[in-house]
Amino acid sequence: MKGLRKYLSPFTPDQSGAVSVLFHYGGMLIIMDAGGCVGNICGYDEPRWDKKKSAIFSAALRDLDAILGRDELLIQKTKEALGDIDAKFVGLIGTPVPAVIATDYRALKRLMETDYEVPVVPVETNGIDMYDEGVSKAFLQILKNYLYEEGGSGARFIANGSLEQKAISLEELGKLGKLGKLGKIDKSNASERVGVIGFTPLDTPGSGDYEDMVTALREQGVDNPVIYGMNDTLGDVAAAAHVDRNIVVSPGGVKPARWLSDKYGVPYEICYPLPQDRADEFSRKVMGHEPRKVLIVHQQVFANSLRDVLIGTSEDNPLERVDVASWFMMSKEVRHENDTKLNEEDELMKLVDAEGYDMVIGDPLIKRALPGWKGTFLSLPHFAISASLYSSSSDEEYWQKAGDVVK
Repeated sequence: MKGLRKYLSPFTPDQSGAVSVLFHYGGMLIIMDAGGCVGNICGYDEPRWDKKKSAIFSAALRDLDAILGRDELLIQKTKEALGDIDAKFVGLIGTPVPAVIATDYRALKRLMETDYEVPVVPVETNGIDMYDEGVSKAFLQILKNYLYEEGGSGARFIANGSLEQKAISLEELGKLGKLGKLGKIDKSNASERVGVIGFTPLDTPGSGDYEDMVTALREQGVDNPVIYGMNDTLGDVAAAAHVDRNIVVSPGGVKPARWLSDKYGVPYEICYPLPQDRADEFSRKVMGHEPRKVLIVHQQVFANSLRDVLIGTSEDNPLERVDVASWFMMSKEVRHENDTKLNEEDELMKLVDAEGYDMVIGDPLIKRALPGWKGTFLSLPHFAISASLYSSSSDEEYWQKAGDVVK
């Protein structure tokens, strides 16, 4: 039966993915719901909620408010809240209700910006798609609103201190130091500047800890990377067209990186950099079981990098194949021949039986969806699947668990 779940809990939806991207930037995030969605986001889908501050509100839409489209109530309540919060922008996050009644986000943006004089970033999620769709939409929206070349409300606010329709001079901004970490436009004497797109706590190790990413890039000769949504500022977002290249670390980052490439010529590569010691230890744990056919179930880019690690250390082992499967986005750019996009819960069991995998690596919760299977299951937690059940507070803690046998 389509959509039937006997073993797995619901995965993190797109609205939570959008919040995960915007959480760090100091905005006031309004979940366009009656109250339930914001509870799920803060209580289950955002691992930073109890550690870091972020202003997340429910629109508290009542039935008649939603049906009759009483936008003026939302605008007034938001204005009152802005009087108590020093928000850098207002984020509007969609849920099933505005999706069903076809809320006009562009009109809301215009009305709110006219009234508040702060940028408004609408993300048209629907609460039904998976989290990576929300990640992709949120990154695209914040880039389109804040990139200097786009001239959006966010870019004007950073450049001019207001939403005034005033030309933005990139050369002048460089001289004023308003290009975030990127400094002036002239790159002639600068070292390589690298952006990381798609990093969120929902599908990376450590629930928001990015120290391993910094370490891995340093091992590759990259210092001070701009990890969008984690260690950057809105000024860095505004100057995103001026990095030398982007590294996409999850499928949710592919569309934003491709947009920057197509429109502004910023090259990108899709991979998940891993510190050498983490890769070596993970490989040691896996290859110690002498697997023959391995299936990694996680977000595609992270799983691809782990596959490369295993294949690169399998010369003295009888490893025949390492494949990747995921219930989430699978980019064609890095999809291998035997990789599988899963849709239903029972498709995993059918795949494992049909291909004869003797090892599966994935979130421990997934083991329940393989009843009767006699192979070896190794842990690789994925927050978007099991939330806090198997989460880690740091990269160090995550890799201590990764590769352990799940009984």
